[in-house]
Amino acid sequence: MFYTALKYFVRIGLHWYAPDLRRKKLPLATFAGPSVVVANHPNSLFDALVIAAYCPAELWFLTRGDLFRHPVANMLLRSLYQLPIYKKSDDDEFAVKNDFTFDECIRLLASGKHVLIFPEGRSLNIWALQPFMNGGLTSLLERAYRADVPLQLQPYMLNYNSFQHVPKLVEITALPPLDSTDYIENNLIQSPALIADLRASLRAAMTEQPLAGKLLTDREESLLKIPAKIGYYTQFWFYRVWRDYIRKKTAGTIFYDSLLFTALLFSYPIFVFLVSFLVGKLAGFWIGLLCFMLLPATAYCMARYQQIKTETDLDSRKVNTLGQSR
Repeated sequence: MFYTALKYFVRIGLHWYAPDLRRKKLPLATFAGPSVVVANHPNSLFDALVIAAYCPAELWFLTRGDLFRHPVANMLLRSLYQLPIYKKSDDDEFAVKNDFTFDECIRLLASGKHVLIFPEGRSLNIWALQPFMNGGLTSLLERAYRADVPLQLQPYMLNYNSFQHVPKLVEITALPPLDSTDYIENNLIQSPALIADLRASLRAAMTEQPLAGKLLTDREESLLKIPAKIGYYTQFWFYRVWRDYIRKKTAGTIFYDSLLFTALLFSYPIFVFLVSFLVGKLAGFWIGLLCFMLLPATAYCMARYQQIKTETDLDSRKVNTLGQSR
């Protein structure tokens, strides 16, 4: 129940943050059996949010292990269907801890659940497919085979117009699933062949170029112009405060979209409620209710009316740790 509510909350928020969100071939992802969901990984935690919002199944996520160090963070993340995956630099006992995580994944998969993993292992805000770090995926495939779990790999391809401009254009494409039982030979799972086919499938679906937004039609522009201007003059300041703060905190890193979207997702409804409440107290209930409806409507028109910019800097690399510079 909580997962479903959060999923649709994120999906609603994406309509404001990414008003041009293209969903392609999603019915291909049937989730007929326990599945490991895999995708390219250009945009940090934002990738997982997009996939979770439009994946028809409930997902568990493998998340960087250093985020689980604090007991409160560990409890919160696990309540949000997160499981820790460690790098050698995270913990001296990374291999043992990862074994526990993979065992937990197999228990989930055996019960019909689904797990999301990014085989590239890291995100650098680039459009090209990076080399796979095969250890985690190989371990899951081999453990699933030994546990007699008929695992499927369900690939998704993600693409963006930019990693630094908002509003965004986001594209999520489902690719045909790969059945691990088709790769069993001589009582062994042929993991290298399966992973090679997975990589080829993702690569064939990728353009390795930023997406370009579509221009509004004259009719769309005329309909959106006035409410977009109202949204701009009444609320753009709220967005700008968060944008400038997050941009400063995430300079040179991959976390801009992830943190900005999360901050807006949870703070904007509070902002709308408080403003509407105050207006209602001063001008009456019905005026407050009208404000409650008009604020998000004009903000949406503002997002739709703005030009979606295409990234021009394709060579910069960003780090995946906050506090480091490029």
